[in-house]
Amino acid sequence: MAIEYTIGLAPSPPTLLKDKIICLWDRGDGVRCRDVLKGDALSLHLCSVHGCRGAEDATLTCWWDGCAQHMEKCVLVKHIQDIHLGVTYPCRRCGVTFAGKRSFELHLLGCPPPKKRIEVELFERTLVFERSL
Repeated sequence: MAIEYTIGLAPSPPTLLKDKIICLWDRGDGVRCRDVLKGDALSLHLCSVHGCRGAEDATLTCWWDGCAQHMEKCVLVKHIQDIHLGVTYPCRRCGVTFAGKRSFELHLLGCPPPKKRIEVELFERTLVFERSL
């Protein structure tokens, strides 16, 4: 799946964490990194390649695709995933897709597991059972 990037906009179609992404972190010379990595390896990549280290409350600058927004280290990856990559979180139980991880996690608390419907014919009657998967 090819993902096209436009400065300041999320790609289309939305990205899943399992998808490969292209790192658009500015290396400091105006050139983007362009390493290819899985979305769920972004945090490790930012620390090991781009030096995004320090205390969780340390203030860092997002250099993804010219962003330059300041934020705490603890929200940098979430910021890139939500704002720059458009990462989505599909619910496997009901099929609804969420833009943010937090809203997805809150949804899971109240989303019942899918049920399997079993119909059994017995003595000219149909018995119906439902059970959670």
